[in-house]
Amino acid sequence: MIKVMYGKKGSGKTKFLVDSANDLSRDSAGLVVFLDDSDDLIRKLHYRIRFINVAEYAVKTTDAFFGFISGVVSVNYDLQHVFVDGLTYITNDQMTNMESFFASLEELSEKYHIDFTISANGDENAIPEFLTKYI
Repeated sequence: MIKVMYGKKGSGKTKFLVDSANDLSRDSAGLVVFLDDSDDLIRKLHYRIRFINVAEYAVKTTDAFFGFISGVVSVNYDLQHVFVDGLTYITNDQMTNMESFFASLEELSEKYHIDFTISANGDENAIPEFLTKYI
């Protein structure tokens, strides 16, 4: 399952992700991972959540980010949920260019039974059509 929180900056997407991740980590037997492009949230997340600052790695495109996520999946057999805060910041791309990324992510999600919750900035009145099924 993929769920996308899409809206303007300051609309509460990050707070929702942090609260959801913390709630899930307390009740989950599996691993919860939180991906972000800075260390700002590390102290707001429950200690059981595996926090990764993607900016510390050579991830600057959508394809590189999908490869990064695939690597995280490959080394964590008990991975249950991945939270991504600020997808467009991490990938340096616009949501309108990410249809193939989401198709690949959906395949990964189904194959390994991993849920993804993603926040992305954008105008909620102009949501790309491919994205509507994830919102």
